[in-house]
Amino acid sequence: MTNQYGLSRHIPAVVKRVVRQRCRFGCVVCGLGVYDYEHVAPEFKDAREHDPNRIALLCPSCHAKVTRGQWSKERVEAALLSPKAAEAGYAKEFFDFTGGHPEVIFGGNTLRNCRVPILVHGVPLISIAPSAEPGAPFELSANFSDQFGSPTLSIENNEWRVWSDNWDVEVKGPCITIVSRNRESSLRLRALPPNALAVEQLEMSLGAYRFSCTPERLVIRTQAGGTLDFSRNIMDGCAVGMALG
Repeated sequence: MTNQYGLSRHIPAVVKRVVRQRCRFGCVVCGLGVYDYEHVAPEFKDAREHDPNRIALLCPSCHAKVTRGQWSKERVEAALLSPKAAEAGYAKEFFDFTGGHPEVIFGGNTLRNCRVPILVHGVPLISIAPSAEPGAPFELSANFSDQFGSPTLSIENNEWRVWSDNWDVEVKGPCITIVSRNRESSLRLRALPPNALAVEQLEMSLGAYRFSCTPERLVIRTQAGGTLDFSRNIMDGCAVGMALG
């Protein structure tokens, strides 16, 4: 589809990245981390180019209010000057774990019914707890960092937050991909509702360990030169799935 000037609806990837960076990876109005790309002024029908300075990230709810004329473009223009995620320091949304105890797939290894899927230096990298409210979803919490040990994404009781000082964060469909300051991917999570979360890619330094994973394999290296290699393992019903001292 093109507009009256022949401009395609397709926004080039490099333009999208600049827009994400300017908006700090969330809706400029409310800070939610699931978003659409919206031409602000001019609107797409009148645009001659995809100018990243005139495109905003809007969550589906805020986007609908603008599209239906309930909100003005001026409101979005004002929000572009001070994006909500930049003010808060993060963009956020929730994972759906309504299908029972969450299952974690980490580098192709499956951890089921584990209260602490991964423990590092006595601290949970990922933990799961029953909700305080009967019948409510289980609550998953986690903390991820990049190759340099800088925080990239946290999950607290199913709410995920991506920090606005990441170099790039792209949310596309069920996947969250984070690129660190050296321009290399440091994390890709895939939501698998209603009760699973997959860590498909990870390059992370944490304490004495360096984690590297693909969708099929998890490799953990130690500062002393040791290597732990995990692939297609299943841990089920353990209090702690993996423990690294």
